[in-house]
Amino acid sequence: MKIDIKPKFFRNIHLKDNKKIYLILVAILLGIIVLFSSTDVIANLQWFEEVGYTRTYLTRALAVTSLTLPIFLLLFGISMFYYLSIARKYDQVSYPAPTKEYSKKRDRIVYISSAVFFLVLAYGLAQDNWYIILQFFNSVDFQKTDPLFGKDISFYVFRLPLYNLLISMAISVVLLLIIATVVIYLFISAKSSLNRMNLRNAKGILHVMKTGFIQFAGKSLAMLISLYLLLLAARWYIDSFYVMYNATGVVYGPGYTDAKINVPFLRILALLSVAAAVIVSVGILKRNMKLIAYPVFLMLGLSLVRVVAVLAVQGLVVNPNQLERERPYIENNIRMTRQAFGINDVEIRQFEADKEIPFSDITANRDVVDSIKVNSYKHTLDFIRQAQVIRGYYDFQDVDVDRYTINGAKKQIFLSAREIDTSLISPATWQNTHLFYTHGYGLVMTDSSTVTAQGQPDFLMKDIPTNNSTDLDITNPRIYFGEFTNSYIIVNTNLDEFDYPRGGENENYRYTGTAGIPLNFFNKILYAIQEGEPKIFISSLIESDSKILWRRNIRARVETIAPFLTYDQDPYLVVSEGKLFWMMDAYTVSDRYPNALVFNGINYIRNSVKVTVDAYTGEVKFYLSDPEDPIAQSYNRIFGGLFQDLDTMPEGLRAHIKYPEDLFALQTTVLERYHVTDPNIFYNGEDVWEKSKVTTTNQEERSAQEPYTLFTSFGDSDDLELVFTEYYTVKGKENMVAIVNVRMEGEHYGNLLEYKFPPQKTVSSPYLFRNRMNQDAEISKELSLLDSGGSSVEFGDMVITPIGNSLLYVVPIYLVADGGSSIPEIKRFVMSNDEEIVIADTFEGALNLLFKGQTGEEPQTPGEGPVNGELAAKANELFAQAIEAQRAGNWAEYGRLMDELERVLQAMLESKEE
Repeated sequence: MKIDIKPKFFRNIHLKDNKKIYLILVAILLGIIVLFSSTDVIANLQWFEEVGYTRTYLTRALAVTSLTLPIFLLLFGISMFYYLSIARKYDQVSYPAPTKEYSKKRDRIVYISSAVFFLVLAYGLAQDNWYIILQFFNSVDFQKTDPLFGKDISFYVFRLPLYNLLISMAISVVLLLIIATVVIYLFISAKSSLNRMNLRNAKGILHVMKTGFIQFAGKSLAMLISLYLLLLAARWYIDSFYVMYNATGVVYGPGYTDAKINVPFLRILALLSVAAAVIVSVGILKRNMKLIAYPVFLMLGLSLVRVVAVLAVQGLVVNPNQLERERPYIENNIRMTRQAFGINDVEIRQFEADKEIPFSDITANRDVVDSIKVNSYKHTLDFIRQAQVIRGYYDFQDVDVDRYTINGAKKQIFLSAREIDTSLISPATWQNTHLFYTHGYGLVMTDSSTVTAQGQPDFLMKDIPTNNSTDLDITNPRIYFGEFTNSYIIVNTNLDEFDYPRGGENENYRYTGTAGIPLNFFNKILYAIQEGEPKIFISSLIESDSKILWRRNIRARVETIAPFLTYDQDPYLVVSEGKLFWMMDAYTVSDRYPNALVFNGINYIRNSVKVTVDAYTGEVKFYLSDPEDPIAQSYNRIFGGLFQDLDTMPEGLRAHIKYPEDLFALQTTVLERYHVTDPNIFYNGEDVWEKSKVTTTNQEERSAQEPYTLFTSFGDSDDLELVFTEYYTVKGKENMVAIVNVRMEGEHYGNLLEYKFPPQKTVSSPYLFRNRMNQDAEISKELSLLDSGGSSVEFGDMVITPIGNSLLYVVPIYLVADGGSSIPEIKRFVMSNDEEIVIADTFEGALNLLFKGQTGEEPQTPGEGPVNGELAAKANELFAQAIEAQRAGNWAEYGRLMDELERVLQAMLESKEE
């Protein structure tokens, strides 16, 4: 007996049902494919809507889409028109003639494959060049012209790139069609001839191929070659403008030979190409080889003459008297380079750099002296990372310098944000990384001009919760958006967020800000796919009101919104209105400013945009800080008012606008050569500067420093102002020749000021002064005593401050314990007027020694004076306990012990004074 084991439901399925099932499965599969491929687009659209910049995203998307269609239609239309003419002639001459079915099938394949190919090509071209096209139609005049052709700079920045792109594309297409025409018609002629004739009759075959080729390809080739010659004329003409970027001459840009020989020849070649286009087309149609050959040979000959003429004039006319011939072109390069980098209006003040500083100048500038930065960036950051991380998952990215009015006094201070570094979380589970440890907490603020009795930074804000000794209000110290926030988080879940540690317990928190994309059912699927993390969809901790905070890194955040801007490398923290904000500088740059030398890939830069990011809500705002910049104006036209007016920035934030450090560093690099405006001196290289280099230790190789900061006055304002400064030496020498400052307060914002020293006077550069310190017997002895017993000496940031007509040099000396967990402390101060050098335990002690007790304090060399034995013993005991607390990771106890130690040491100092 047979047993039928086949399931009954298979018996009832017919062929039509199978088709339905297949269609359903295909539809589901296509839906999954579409969902996975479109998640990035949907997620980006949601994110742009959340941050309020949907228009910026859609502008680019619509630009690419709207440009793809016309480019596709143009390329596809030309190719199909040309294909149809070829196909028609192919069908006429082919032997045997193709059938209609064959022709239709061939045409269908060509149409579909061409459509796909040109659609992909058009999209790629639109994707890569959408901005060039939009800038062309939204160009803004610079109101400045180039020195050779008299064209506005906007022609080179906005229009020339599109002309070059179109000509290059057109030439490529025409050359491709010419090659295709030759190959296809040779194939047609050869095939027809071979089908009709005996293979042994080679001569006859060649004759038929030749006549067939000329008969059927002549008109097409005439049209294509004429078009190519016309495009070549446009190429010659456009190339005449590219001499503005000639990098082979005595200076960047056109020289004598370019202006007198190269440009005229290029223009003549352009005119000749137009004439040749007409003559060659006639020659091809009439089968007259002379009409074809003569224009071509004439162009080749003229091109050769151009090369010979350029070399001959350069070698026989220019080189023997180069300075005289090139002088006006050197002047052009100097002027255009200084314009492009914004260094054409440097204020120059002659500065005597007298070796003697009258004490009356110290008295008159006491506020400047008291504000000298004695703490160094690196050592302050090292100290903060040891003393203020509190827990192992916290970290500080860097130290920012700014100015604040604190308790009625304007100070130069250091700030550093305490963020959670997700790479330090342990265990790094999904729940810990994305749901629990969601934000950093607070900041550390120190006075840059004072230190404690132990030589440590003087904290104005510290600890968790924030111990605030200033009158600055901080109501919300939480940092959800920062420099370490490189991963997404999900807030308002069923799990409370970690806020900050309190003793052995944790304080919890729930986010109340406006940031985030709601995680409804669809968005759970979307972001699970987008992040490649199924827990986003399946986790029971995620509730209906949960939100995902995406792109929390402030740099990635602003770069995604406005990728066409270039951003400064160092965002800085600002305390305003009880909250924390990040401020970033954005630049408009170009490499197409004519006749201007290229530095680091650019030859034009403006700090046209200031960006703020709310550290709690992630709100991003762009402010137009240079409304006269044509590139920024063009961006604003393209993106529909993306930039707000700077006057709309809240006053509390506007007070902390700084001149960007990266821009100043670039400008001061350009000034190494381009401080010279005399073409004779520039040509001879008589006055080339170099930024002074320094070392941190005696064993270290000297290297360039980041721009220094000063808190000083220039005599035209009662308030002190923060400035960046750079010290220059003659190239290859160590004698300082100038100091360049950039101001950043009020109406003086962005003004470059140069203190120029007498050329006959020796003024110590930072490196030269460091060498003088090492040669001083007293200082060498002190450094040798310190540099022993498991510790090493490091030099802090040298500050050279103009006081009256003199310079005051200050160098803090740090003692750093060997090992990776050292706490750097200032143990000595070196001070000098560039003639006498002194060293003391304190800043005031060094100042008193240098001015022979005129400060009112008893002069005292390092280590002098009686010490209270009881207090000394107590200090040693507290220090030992603090070190044990540090090793145990008990930072709260460490901070308490250090505060007590500070009080004891202060009492020791007071007892010594008595």
